[in-house]
Amino acid sequence: MSPKRERRTPVISDVAACAGVSVSTVSRYLNNSSHLSEDSSKRIARAIEILGYRPSSIARGLKGSTMKLIAVLSTNTTLFGSATTIQGIEDEARTRGHSVMISKLDDADSATLPETLDAVLDLNPSGVVVLRYDEIAEKALASLPRSMPVVVIGGRPSEEYDQVSLCEKDGGRALTDYLLSLGHDTVHHIQVPTRTDGTSRSDGWAASLRNHGVVAPEPLQCGWEAGSARRLGRELAGHADITAIFAGNDELAMGLIRGLEEEGRAVPDAISVVGFDDHPIADIWNPGLTTYRQDFTRAGRAAVELLLERIDAERAGRALPVRRTEVPGEIVIRESATALGAPMTASPAGSNRG
Repeated sequence: MSPKRERRTPVISDVAACAGVSVSTVSRYLNNSSHLSEDSSKRIARAIEILGYRPSSIARGLKGSTMKLIAVLSTNTTLFGSATTIQGIEDEARTRGHSVMISKLDDADSATLPETLDAVLDLNPSGVVVLRYDEIAEKALASLPRSMPVVVIGGRPSEEYDQVSLCEKDGGRALTDYLLSLGHDTVHHIQVPTRTDGTSRSDGWAASLRNHGVVAPEPLQCGWEAGSARRLGRELAGHADITAIFAGNDELAMGLIRGLEEEGRAVPDAISVVGFDDHPIADIWNPGLTTYRQDFTRAGRAAVELLLERIDAERAGRALPVRRTEVPGEIVIRESATALGAPMTASPAGSNRG
């Protein structure tokens, strides 16, 4: 005799399939959203009854204010900036009695996006933070229920969502201005593979060159990997006309420097290189890396502050305008950039230039 198979506990996606609606619609029903038709509500209620569906313990806890959950959506969770931002989110959420779930969006396959979002919505989070740095994150943002409280970090200014800006364009402009002030005729730039929408570090680079009457060279591309930047450095070493490079992040700058020096192009004697973010090892790299320090931890904390204020206001029936918090950074001058034609002169490590 075959062993009796246990019946699987129904989940929110089962309710959606039975009712003929989307998972996000069921999520709105469970959150008592007013933006739901009477017909959809009746079908969902009937599906819940037929299936014997019970919201997860997390969802029940949210209703009873005994358990609270913030979902974080990010395409890449290993890069320094993303990882440190998530750390800030977790630190602030913990102090405010909330749990955090991190869901990695597949940057190579947007076809898996609906499945990823369904898994997030199955847990009925009280709100979502989206690290809005690329096209996949943009698609995820557009797919979230309109009733879901959302805060975005990065990206173009938003009129729909509360937002935290790291002022990246200001940073890109400041670094390029600095290199031009050292006498370099132009500044070449390695872009990071994120959306360029008028507010990125790349846009700041282009704006600085434009303001100085310099035609911007074609941006360089090498992905996220430091090894790719190392190979690019080897290729660029033979271009004597390139005297200053602004790399899109510190990992790329470090890889670039390694490649340049392997082919006999010394940094900064022959070529100046700057990075972005202020990675923990930028200070001990050889040469010390001039960069733009971003306060990722503060950005993560600010996102939680905005989100919880939004959640509290909606529960109290209060209307809040869309808000934007800016978290500016600062240049950190070290030894990887120097005046054109000058011998290497070490700046005090870690000195700032606001």
